[in-house]
Amino acid sequence: MAISHVQPLLLLIGSLFFLPALRAVSFEYCNASGYDFGNVTDVEISPNPIGPNDFELSITVLGFASKSIDSGSVEVHARSENITDLLRRDAFAIEAGTSFVLPLPEVPLDILEGDFKYVVSVLDKDVGDSKEPIVRICVDFDLPISAPTLVVSA
Repeated sequence: MAISHVQPLLLLIGSLFFLPALRAVSFEYCNASGYDFGNVTDVEISPNPIGPNDFELSITVLGFASKSIDSGSVEVHARSENITDLLRRDAFAIEAGTSFVLPLPEVPLDILEGDFKYVVSVLDKDVGDSKEPIVRICVDFDLPISAPTLVVSA
């Protein structure tokens, strides 16, 4: 019986298409229904899963903007029932009708007690007479934490 060298090669090539998806995490819109600004297509975390020796992570948010933001910011929070910690804030601009990539490197790892989520909010500062920035899009997600990390942090 001859062993085919084609099958292992096809398996290797096929797995390469799925490797980027391993860094992606399941996310939800903060308002549960989406935003008229645009949509988020993917949220990626690295490292994934987060291990006991990881103290920061990189988050990348990808999406499509149907409206422009000239003077915006993106914020990352860790949020539990009682605590909200601002972990990072960056300025940016997005043009309407374009795909966007929001790279957020070196976000401090913040593991809160109880149930918590990481939240990424896209804010628009240039909105009429409003003194406060307007949330244009917001997603939240659970961190992909390995089991030993939970034991070390508790």
